[in-house]
Amino acid sequence: MKQRITVDELWDAIQRLIVIDISLRQGEDDAQLIFESLNSTGVDLTEADKIRNFVLMNLPADQQEEFYNKYWHPIELDTEEGNEYHVSEFIRNYLTFKLKKVPAMGKVYLVFKRFIEQKKMTTEAVLQDLLKYAGYEKQIRSAQSPSDKVNVLLKRLAVLEVNVTRPFILPLFDYWQEGKVNADEVAAVLGSIESYIFRRLICGMQNNLLNKLFATLFSDSLKYVDQSDNYVDIINYLLLSKTEVSHFPTDDEFAESIETRDAYNMRQQTKYYIFDRLENQDSLERVNVIDGMQNNQYTIEHIMPQTLSSAWKKELGDDYQAIYDRWDNRLANLTLTAYNSSCSNKSFYEKKTAENGFDHSGFRLNDFVKGCDQWTEKELIERSELLKQTALKLWPMPSSNFQPKIVENEVYGLDDDNNYANVKIASYSLMNTLYKLPKRTWKEMYIGVVRALYELDPAPMRQLIAGDQTKLEKVLIDHPENGFSQVDDGVYLYTSTDNWNKIHKLRDLFDFHGIDQSELQIEVMSGKKE
Repeated sequence: MKQRITVDELWDAIQRLIVIDISLRQGEDDAQLIFESLNSTGVDLTEADKIRNFVLMNLPADQQEEFYNKYWHPIELDTEEGNEYHVSEFIRNYLTFKLKKVPAMGKVYLVFKRFIEQKKMTTEAVLQDLLKYAGYEKQIRSAQSPSDKVNVLLKRLAVLEVNVTRPFILPLFDYWQEGKVNADEVAAVLGSIESYIFRRLICGMQNNLLNKLFATLFSDSLKYVDQSDNYVDIINYLLLSKTEVSHFPTDDEFAESIETRDAYNMRQQTKYYIFDRLENQDSLERVNVIDGMQNNQYTIEHIMPQTLSSAWKKELGDDYQAIYDRWDNRLANLTLTAYNSSCSNKSFYEKKTAENGFDHSGFRLNDFVKGCDQWTEKELIERSELLKQTALKLWPMPSSNFQPKIVENEVYGLDDDNNYANVKIASYSLMNTLYKLPKRTWKEMYIGVVRALYELDPAPMRQLIAGDQTKLEKVLIDHPENGFSQVDDGVYLYTSTDNWNKIHKLRDLFDFHGIDQSELQIEVMSGKKE
């Protein structure tokens, strides 16, 4: 917010400024470390602030300015939305597809720093790569890719606010730029993802569980590109092969939910999306439903009103209360209007024939209503069926003829919703260090991870051994005992437990150490049972 101040107020503020001048010895002092220390108790820096200083601070002053103008500021501009830069969020997505796991937002800088150090990338190489993907970020955010078909999908995904897909779409755009896929294939892939996301949303399935899926979907697809020249088939196969909490809702699941879901009390953005999609479908002659709803020009109208008049009760019949309870907020009873306040709870005949009634509506969603002489459960059932068939067409179940020659092992994060029952482990990756397991046992992994945590910082485990912790009581002791395995001198871990308990104790240990659970990735043998 802009604020007017007097000259005296400005001068008073300038007089209270404190300037700190620190001289550093080149080759001896770590400028970035000093910068972090000085800011550790001040105003919180964004993750992007820390990364900018990490990549630029140790450069000569003239090169700092050159790289800032040539790379960093263009990166900021490419991530701009609503007069704000979203560099931290962009770099988080960048790291997600590079590392195949999602870093916590508050640790993006630390993960980025470790990633660059391990890759041994030069400052300019880092900035060049970030700038390339920031260009794709801009295309995605603004829906201004080289293809109109793709842009239509990007706009719809933006309305759904599913940023969880970004770590997949960024490398997909680079693949497209390299000529490995064409615009039609990109549009088809985004269409499958749109159906997947929306079906899950309507079926009440949590989309925040899909971070891991979209973190690895692109890298998973590359494993099969030498087995098929149909990239869309590969993506569809990967989406359709998901099980349990990540599965692709079937036609039956989706159809039931689209008919019975309380559509009136859905999240606002979802309502914008679904009514825009149902009204316009794939027509080139579009009504700007989203802007109209956001500006309150268009509103959602209950055809059978929320408060039943005596006329409505009579029209619905003796079972009016049961019919009302069943259909009130379902999609079949909802439509769009520009005259909601004038409709109120008038009879159906009045709503239909009034000057601004359904008979005179320009919305396609009201075409069925125009042909009705009454609005009873019979009409509600018919419209529900019509909308269901439309939904199955707009959000189709994809198909795939692809069958991999070799089924790849699956990789899960410690933070994934998986109980790991009856599966054999192949390897694990802890903080980007891969550990193969010759014996392929969960016990081997369990001891190895706990030992690595102890070597990283023994203090938390010593604290656990010294006192009771509700979730970790008697998991660690300081002496040999039946059922315990040695981790280090004076540190013994209880290992006589099932996979489920091992995973949950590891989650508790990671939380106790203050380490993100996503830092542990577990590769399980596909189709192998213990």
